[in-house]
Amino acid sequence: MPERQFNELNYSDPMVARILDAGEQCIRRFGIRRTSMGEVARVGKLSRGSIYRYFRDKDTLVEGIFMRQQENFLNRTEAQLERQPTLVDKLTQSVLAGRRDMREGLFAALALIEPETLAVMFLDPRFYQRSVSFWPPHVRQAQAAGEISAAANVDFVTDLIVRLAVSLVMFPGLGVKLNTRRALREYLQRILSRELG
Repeated sequence: MPERQFNELNYSDPMVARILDAGEQCIRRFGIRRTSMGEVARVGKLSRGSIYRYFRDKDTLVEGIFMRQQENFLNRTEAQLERQPTLVDKLTQSVLAGRRDMREGLFAALALIEPETLAVMFLDPRFYQRSVSFWPPHVRQAQAAGEISAAANVDFVTDLIVRLAVSLVMFPGLGVKLNTRRALREYLQRILSRELG
């Protein structure tokens, strides 16, 4: 199994994990707008002061929760991608995993309670940067295997992949129906072949 690459927060600190868990429970139940630091403290059986030692305000706490969600997704997905033979298979698997996360857990709850908040999260430059940092090794591997042009700019390819993945996760039902793995893979294969040689 590959080593974790995305661990900006110290999740091994039991207090950080406890605070983030409590915050996530609150957001699932109430949404972000109705979640308060006091409610997080109550759910986590913590003092407000102990939360403020780690997170200066609610926005920082929410950012930490989303960051942990994204990092867990990226690490979980990285392990799945290691078993995929080509770049298009990796992208297909990534989109399917993202769709699953959008149907379950925190993101599914937010999609019902505060869909606009979820959309804003995907537009956050930090979310984009963490997502972009995930793909270059896979792009270079695809170039070395001759799947895409060796002359293709890695930054361009990475940006294209992230834009495709986010749009196909966030808007699975719009436009062309891509409800099966096969249909999704064929669609992505056509785009990557045309754009990247």
